[in-house]
Amino acid sequence: MKKIFFLIAAAAVVLLGGSCSKSFLNVAPQGNELTVNKFYNAAGVQQLLVGAYHDLTGMDVKSTWWSSAGSNWIWGDITSGDTYVGGTGGGGLPAGIPDALDIQNYQVLPTTSFVDAKWVGCYDGVARSNTVINATQNATDMTAAQKTETIAEARFLRGHFHFEAKKMWNNVPYVDETVTNFNNLPNTTSIWPQIEADFRFAYDNLPATQPLAGQANKWAAACYIAKCYMFEQNFTAAKALLDSIIASGVNAEGVHYALVPCYHNNFDAATENNSESVMQIQFSVDQASIPINANVGETGVSPLFYQGSDVYYGYWKQPSFNCVNAFKTDGNGLPMMDGSGNDTSNVTNMPNDDGIASSAPFVPFQGTVDPRLDWSVGRRGVPFLDWGVDPGQSWIYDQSFGGPYLNIKNMYYQSEIGIAYNPYIGYDYEGNGAVNYNIIRFADVLLWAAECEVEVGSLEQARAYVNMVRSRAMTGCTETIDNSSGFPSAHYSMGAYNTTWTDQNYARNAVRFERRLEFAQEGHRFFDLVRWGIADTYLNAYETVEQTRNIGCVLSGATFTKGKNEYFPIPEQEIVLDPKLVQNSGYR
Repeated sequence: MKKIFFLIAAAAVVLLGGSCSKSFLNVAPQGNELTVNKFYNAAGVQQLLVGAYHDLTGMDVKSTWWSSAGSNWIWGDITSGDTYVGGTGGGGLPAGIPDALDIQNYQVLPTTSFVDAKWVGCYDGVARSNTVINATQNATDMTAAQKTETIAEARFLRGHFHFEAKKMWNNVPYVDETVTNFNNLPNTTSIWPQIEADFRFAYDNLPATQPLAGQANKWAAACYIAKCYMFEQNFTAAKALLDSIIASGVNAEGVHYALVPCYHNNFDAATENNSESVMQIQFSVDQASIPINANVGETGVSPLFYQGSDVYYGYWKQPSFNCVNAFKTDGNGLPMMDGSGNDTSNVTNMPNDDGIASSAPFVPFQGTVDPRLDWSVGRRGVPFLDWGVDPGQSWIYDQSFGGPYLNIKNMYYQSEIGIAYNPYIGYDYEGNGAVNYNIIRFADVLLWAAECEVEVGSLEQARAYVNMVRSRAMTGCTETIDNSSGFPSAHYSMGAYNTTWTDQNYARNAVRFERRLEFAQEGHRFFDLVRWGIADTYLNAYETVEQTRNIGCVLSGATFTKGKNEYFPIPEQEIVLDPKLVQNSGYR
């Protein structure tokens, strides 16, 4: 079902416009008392709430670019080994891309502009949520019940924005609606209780169903509480809550959570807000939203090749060799792992057309692969959605800089131009799409539950949850990839884990591998590696191999430093504005 939660932030801009140019959270209402009071009613509160929802996009009054995008590919994908920044190394780099390269290569600094833009994006969302709460409390035409439910929705959003800040920087301020001095706030590593309290209030006071697709409901709040528990490694509490969600959870339209039959329906504008959707960022493209309601975060990772033009903003977020190799399968259709569950897929590269002109002969990989590969990655000889067969090099601006692969996830279909993509509202940004982004989907819930079972429950129940996710991919991917290239598109082979799990370490690695495959390039992997406590060993092993592959955007000597690079630096600009902020370890 197409989303109807239309995102217009004009009302919030009235109160918050310019608020982030001076301080990260200088949210004192702008204008005179009459201007402020006009929102102290049900209609005004609703306008402010829609403005707070808009900040889920990451496109606030200061930032309209990749740095603060809600899809998090800058922070969760290029830092994790799933993707390269990509693009071009030939001097045509857009402003800010050097920042992305520094982030990818663990050389980010407190002065890196992308870091400040993300901080402002998170706390602009907090500010808007608090503005909703204050306006609701002062509204003159709302019942007590209406006020409670609206505040619950605003607290859900405030919880989300604080969660984003917490996983980015760990050491952050928690700001509620009572704060008035925004230049005297200390940061702390201990805000999980406040974040959970916001989501708990939302769970207790939001309805199970909502009038609009995309609104937060009580079960979305429950899933967010469980996500907090996963980051805190509170597996016992998470398991109990996830059991309840799996048994009883419904989406905003009252549909019981379930995996959709076709994996790729999660990334298609025609089939979004479905039974698997827990919380999505709602994007749209039309003349009224020029272009602030589009998925600007994915600008430059769209299939711009059909226009034959925009190489300046095109071809970024390119999948890595390592990511593609992970989709290879063994003789049983399982991931390439040894007896202890260690990943062996990256020992040799999947054959690819790196450095081979599109006019030159090329035979696609003849080994077996997980069918989710070709709904995640564009590679030569395989259909790219409905755009035709990927010809390889001619669709990529600079293979030597970003490799031979393109991103497919969250790309609109050619048949959806004018619906999911409007070429007339892009200004200088080509590729603005309307495909929603999944913040949480039901596959998250199942694989979190599998993690919990490995740690405090039953290895066999963990296996059952993983097999549920794999079974959907086994039956819901392969039939939609056809042979239109003159060669077999791929040899798809995917099987369930049919052998009893008895070794905890193997089970743990199998669950983590499954999460990597299921959520490839969805902005989560770096944060998973950090919460699992394996970021340093995994990423340094990754870098050792990548630096032998001569990818131009991977810097020689890039090293992940344990105790530092798990989190990003507090922006220097914010420390100047608020001297009580303390810089993260390793960046002082």
